[in-house]
Amino acid sequence: MRFGPASDHMMQSVETVLRDLRFALRSWRKTPAFACAAVATLALAIGANTAIFSVVSGVLLRPLPFPHPDRLAQLYVTSPADARLPVLYVTYGDLESWRRNAASFDGMATYSVYSQNLQAIAEPEQVATVRADRSLFAVLGVPAMVGRTFGEGDPSTVVVASAGFWQRHLGGEPSAIGRTITLDGEPFTLIGVMPDGFQFPYRSTRVELWTPWAPRTTPNARLDAVVGRLKPGISIDAARSELGALSGRLAPGRSAIVTPLAEVIGGPVRRSLLVLLGAVVMVLLVACANIANLLLARSAARSREVAIRRALGAGRWPLTRQFLTESLLLAVTGGLVGLGIGKWGNGLLLDLAGAQIPRAWEIGFDWRVFAFLGAVCLVTGVGFGIAPAFGAARADVQQGLKPGERGSAGRGRLRDGLVVAEIALAFVLLAGAGLLLRTFLNLRSTPTGFRGENVLTLHLVVSGAEESRALENRVAQIPGVRSVAFVSLLPLQSSNWNGRFSVTGRAGEGSAEFRYVTPGYFRTMGIPIRRGRGFSERDGADAPKVLLVNEALARQFFPNEDPVGLILTGRGTIVGVVGDVRQSSLDRPAIPEIYYPVAQNFAQLRSLGSTMLVSGHVPPTSLVSAVRKAIREVNPNQAAFRIQTMEQVIEDSLANQRLYLWLLGLFAALGTLLAAAGIYGVIAYLVTLRTQEFGIRMALGADAGRVLHLVLGRGVVLVALGLAIGFGGAAALTRFLKTVLFEVTATDPATFGAMALLLSAVALAACLIPARRAARVDPAIALRSE
Repeated sequence: MRFGPASDHMMQSVETVLRDLRFALRSWRKTPAFACAAVATLALAIGANTAIFSVVSGVLLRPLPFPHPDRLAQLYVTSPADARLPVLYVTYGDLESWRRNAASFDGMATYSVYSQNLQAIAEPEQVATVRADRSLFAVLGVPAMVGRTFGEGDPSTVVVASAGFWQRHLGGEPSAIGRTITLDGEPFTLIGVMPDGFQFPYRSTRVELWTPWAPRTTPNARLDAVVGRLKPGISIDAARSELGALSGRLAPGRSAIVTPLAEVIGGPVRRSLLVLLGAVVMVLLVACANIANLLLARSAARSREVAIRRALGAGRWPLTRQFLTESLLLAVTGGLVGLGIGKWGNGLLLDLAGAQIPRAWEIGFDWRVFAFLGAVCLVTGVGFGIAPAFGAARADVQQGLKPGERGSAGRGRLRDGLVVAEIALAFVLLAGAGLLLRTFLNLRSTPTGFRGENVLTLHLVVSGAEESRALENRVAQIPGVRSVAFVSLLPLQSSNWNGRFSVTGRAGEGSAEFRYVTPGYFRTMGIPIRRGRGFSERDGADAPKVLLVNEALARQFFPNEDPVGLILTGRGTIVGVVGDVRQSSLDRPAIPEIYYPVAQNFAQLRSLGSTMLVSGHVPPTSLVSAVRKAIREVNPNQAAFRIQTMEQVIEDSLANQRLYLWLLGLFAALGTLLAAAGIYGVIAYLVTLRTQEFGIRMALGADAGRVLHLVLGRGVVLVALGLAIGFGGAAALTRFLKTVLFEVTATDPATFGAMALLLSAVALAACLIPARRAARVDPAIALRSE
């Protein structure tokens, strides 16, 4: 059968490619060590890039699983005049004003996340639940997979479950619709199951159940969170301006923040993820430079072969194509192996740090990741193969046919330049890792404001002030227990429950964080009472309302007076001042806080959730079993979860910093090893080329030390040039780490100096191996070699 000219041309092209591939494979069989080293280097670099990009894609690039997710936004209120508490809660008055008057939105819904006790068949357990407006699912635009979602007219005793909850607790049976689910002793009727993968809001702990509620309707009632859906064609800026004007009418000085929901979820980790992606791309560049150097050395060794082929009539393009085919084959093979490494690394990363990564359960290898992998293979294959390919095409035939020809000065300069680039990139990585290490150590040594030793923490959902007192009294009887207390928001785990206050008889308002505690809290946590008194059992529900403030609030709002005895309008009398505590994180100083006694404000403890704190004379882990038993004696249906020591809480608060430190440190170590391998290869090749010269020098009287100095001198120059460029690059790039650094500047001289010494030591140690080989050259053997 005869094909047309186009088909003939295609067949010839395919045959040419296959011939080039066969030639490349034969070449690999001749030098298996080179092929294995190149593929392994590429696989590590591409695998690391693929693993990190899969996280970036899942968190930042993949659209949220809602219809038209770009129209969903989180709504806040802000007070620009108070920079310490820039984000305030939305009030019911704000929400009703927006709903009545805002033309930018199709709908809004308020919601709040709770922990509740699920009365299970075996033992009670804690589940994360959402109480929300009946319009929540309409705003999100997601229907139920089985049954229906709640809406107007539904009572507050219906519940919608996640697919995971439905499978685990109800067997995944459609007939489960209508079943009763008991939460905190109250029965709820299951009316629907959401699709697999549905999640709202996005939290480290996945929400299992959604129930409707009717929030308080007084204008100043606080709402935890509000989500809105913009009308088609309305921009975020337009919506922000409209809501800001409406909020300002209700309370002067208040404005609105309208943030895309995707930004709320991914924004806090955006810079950190992009920094990690940039770091791993640098590792890939170091790997490419390393392989380019290997290929240049290999092409120099093949210069006679290339010259013979050119002399026999081979054109420049076939030679260029052949070398590029070999490079692309290396890249594709490395990419395929790297795909396996990337999948393994992705799984390991999510297993170890899934709680710190938003949308972790949605991260996987989709078309974006495979497109990235393909692009990386293509770019790297061409990138490290272009110089050897064009070098072979431009090779001087006569020079290449001469005996002993090993390369040109131009190629030597290119190899040196690639090593300098490797050193520079490795230094940038090391400088970043060094700064994160300094930050981590600084955070570890930062005073917290409380005593974390021998304190056990347990999260509970208590039904009333009587139960909290009964639990405290029973646990306090356990041998080895010093004191017991409850707190609404545990330091370094929960924050951002704030509000405004004013002093009776004075103009102006202030803002503060609120916490609700039992009398033993300050003793249990070792927080000092600086002035006045702490809470006591006298401060019950029927007693005059009292409160405590921290030193930060006293300094900011009462700098020249003692605040003890002052009355905060509608809140109570200040009876004491307590020490400052770092609440939200170790890298943020204490901000103004007001403490309320639980007995006078139990409803807030109930809505926020509570943590029991047990201080002991013995290691806290030895008390866990006895504390659990005591809790079940008071309430058999009470579930305790997230049982940790306070020292573990402190360590967990550093989880993000520890994760970034380990990852950037790993990439820096990999880059450094590759750079060391690169400079070793260049110096070793130099020794090979100049073996005869060294033999002549030694025959003429030069000692081994002089030869050693000569070879190491070349390495020192390359390292010095690389460090000089690296210092400039690090100074320019480490500024992107400013937001995650603590008590260390982005261009810290001590860190830069230490990393320069470390990299110099590693690089020069790599140079020393071939340098010592040169110093031991036998002049007689060297003079006989070509």
